Amino acid sequence: MDLQAVRATATEIARAAGATLMEKFEQPHQERTKKNVTDIVTEADLASEAVVIPRLAQAFPDHHIVSEEGGGLGIGKPADEAEYFWYVDPLDGTSNYASNLPFFTVSIGLADKNMKPLVGVVYDPFSDELYSAALGHGATRNDKPIHVSDHTALGQAMLCSGFPYDSFKSPDNNIREWKAFTVKTRGLRRFGSIALELSYVASGRLEGLWERSVNAWDVMAGIILVREAGGSVTDYDGQESQIVHDGKQVLASNGHIHQQMLAVLTEARSFTNS
Repeated sequence: MDLQAVRATATEIARAAGATLMEKFEQPHQERTKKNVTDIVTEADLASEAVVIPRLAQAFPDHHIVSEEGGGLGIGKPADEAEYFWYVDPLDGTSNYASNLPFFTVSIGLADKNMKPLVGVVYDPFSDELYSAALGHGATRNDKPIHVSDHTALGQAMLCSGFPYDSFKSPDNNIREWKAFTVKTRGLRRFGSIALELSYVASGRLEGLWERSVNAWDVMAGIILVREAGGSVTDYDGQESQIVHDGKQVLASNGHIHQQMLAVLTEARSFTNS
């Protein structure tokens, strides 16, 4: 399969979906909740998905497609027969979008049947920044090569994270980890779109991020962006194989500070469990 050609097609689709999001941005929104009051979907999520899914299905009829607003249910070729899988978040950063905050993206990622990331496209339509990567071909922002930052000390690092939708009731709500990193880094940020945050790691704007309770459609595109830009992506135990399989944890960095970040997470988790 020509991954560069696939990348180009996914890029066109992401731009079209982004245009749909911008048409509806700063307009009155129709919202409904999903799992709880903080987990919402808007008419824009569905409108963007209505752009992405038919075009992917037409371009890649032998692939299986999983999209967030489809409830995680796949379409296209049956999953047990497909060799390739698309993971789509038509609007990553829905809460931002609903509040007219300009941090949201379209995220489209391709993986093989073993969930190995192959192609990733993340489009920020508000800033008109399109990040893309293909396995073995590097990562770009608006067609210009990007690379992770070269900071080697955690104290120099700007990091990012987020909090799970059930943080108001779950003891594993990332508060302890946030506190641990606050005193060991240059600063922490929360942008509310993990696809955008992974793109920022890939382009050197952030040195790293950590987050739990992620799904494949949240991170598949971003994982290959970071790796193709020279960074590292694992779970909280430093393992690569289970990142998108169990949907629990993702730790991304420029590679230089990865072990330092793992040490902080290990310390915070051991304190939690003590």
